[in-house]
Amino acid sequence: MTDIRSPRSPDTPDRLLECEEALEAAFQQLVWHAVQAGWDEEEATSALAMLADNHVLAIEENRQAEAAFRRRPTKH
Repeated sequence: MTDIRSPRSPDTPDRLLECEEALEAAFQQLVWHAVQAGWDEEEATSALAMLADNHVLAIEENRQAEAAFRRRPTKH
């Protein structure tokens, strides 16, 4: 698998773009492997987009669950 470079700085204004650029080669390689396995490029990229979307939704669900847990009353 392709190496993914680390961020240059924790507070750069272009951090998301920098992350996209860092992931691009690995993404292209993953799509290529899927195509080599018999999936067409559109199927592979659509599946990856759905996986990414589901992952973002799971992150948000976890944040909401953690916030609800912190807000719950404590028993003494």
